[in-house]
Amino acid sequence: MSSISCSRGLRPNSNFFRFYPYGTGTFSAKEDMREEVIRLGVDLSLCVAESMFLLCDDIRTLLWFGYTLWIRIVPRSSPVSQRLVHVFGEVYSKHIEPKNGVYQEDVAYSVQFGLIKTLWKDFAEGVMVLHRLVLLLRRKDCYFDDRLLSSALAKFKLLLKTLQDKLRSAKHVSEANGFAREAIESNISFLWKSLFVDTADESLSVTTLDDLFQPILVGKYRPSEIVRLPAPSPYILGNDFAMQELKEEVLRLGVDLSLHVAEIMFLLCDDLRTMVAFFYQLSMYSDRRDLKPDSPVGERLYRVVRDVYSKHIIPKKLLYYKGSQSVHRRLIMTTWATLRVGIRDLDLLVKNLRTGKGFRYGRESTRVIEESLKKLEEQLSSTKDASEAHGFARDAMESSIFDLWKSLFDKETQVPSCALVPEQGPALATTSLN
Repeated sequence: MSSISCSRGLRPNSNFFRFYPYGTGTFSAKEDMREEVIRLGVDLSLCVAESMFLLCDDIRTLLWFGYTLWIRIVPRSSPVSQRLVHVFGEVYSKHIEPKNGVYQEDVAYSVQFGLIKTLWKDFAEGVMVLHRLVLLLRRKDCYFDDRLLSSALAKFKLLLKTLQDKLRSAKHVSEANGFAREAIESNISFLWKSLFVDTADESLSVTTLDDLFQPILVGKYRPSEIVRLPAPSPYILGNDFAMQELKEEVLRLGVDLSLHVAEIMFLLCDDLRTMVAFFYQLSMYSDRRDLKPDSPVGERLYRVVRDVYSKHIIPKKLLYYKGSQSVHRRLIMTTWATLRVGIRDLDLLVKNLRTGKGFRYGRESTRVIEESLKKLEEQLSSTKDASEAHGFARDAMESSIFDLWKSLFDKETQVPSCALVPEQGPALATTSLN
């Protein structure tokens, strides 16, 4: 697995506790998501409608596009499929058909088919992901928790925005052909309001649409470039989605843990002897008790400590205070147990995920790690001004720290020893913090 696939759609985010807008496992959260899915269904419908106005110079191309989108992606009985085909019928009957468009026998496809063909993947994946979201949110025993659904919604909105941006390149054509977004939205919104009403689909029977595609189905002509458009298999809510999202969450946890480690370094940098001794003893203690020499978490924390020390601490040209210790030593020692537990739990989860054993209890494991990080944040809250006065800049350091973690699940990553060596802090290996 490459680091690119491992961090798909992921940007470093120090406020990962607020990454998901919905609480986990709550009824109100599911209701909020359902309302958002309804709005997104309307947005996808408007994209379909806009494509119809782009293709309306050749009715045959227009109808084949709609028919293929209807039968190729999700089952016809799908609530999403039913509503999209009704949107298609509504727009066609009220806005396209009255124009008395013609079937152009002397051309193979609509002038704009080249553009729409490049958008097929976006259209098809949009329909499939919306279908998956609706199925999950209709279930009372949904096996995806709110965090996963929230992440899926965020990724679906990005997919939809990409489609909208691409359609915008031909906005002058669709509007010249009669596309009026606000007017059409008011005509189709009612179709989506009943998306999560159990008995609503009876009123959306597709039998009333039998005549819609009849003109293109009676003959033998089949436009090969349309009927051979591939059915998608989008990543969002697919087979690997839950595992991949868990790995991305673990990356965020690693970055956040590293930022706390960096913050501690800046708090202790008024005495380099105290700072290096703290991390040397922590690494030695972790090696003996919790982390193995090839620990992927320990190796990355070591690199964070090394980079912060070499790039931010050494340039300050601070002194080793003989006979003294950092003024924040006592406070930092209160974080020792929390930091060690967080490192241990994160390392165990990463090892299990690397071997495919950690998914079953992964979510519970991340909650435990989150609790440790939240406790660390509370323990360090009173010294925020001091760390920032010493040069700690969370936002500025976050991106470089993320770069150290993004290869966490790359199988080819070579992991050097994670222990701090005495040469990095001369004569500090034997320094006591007690």
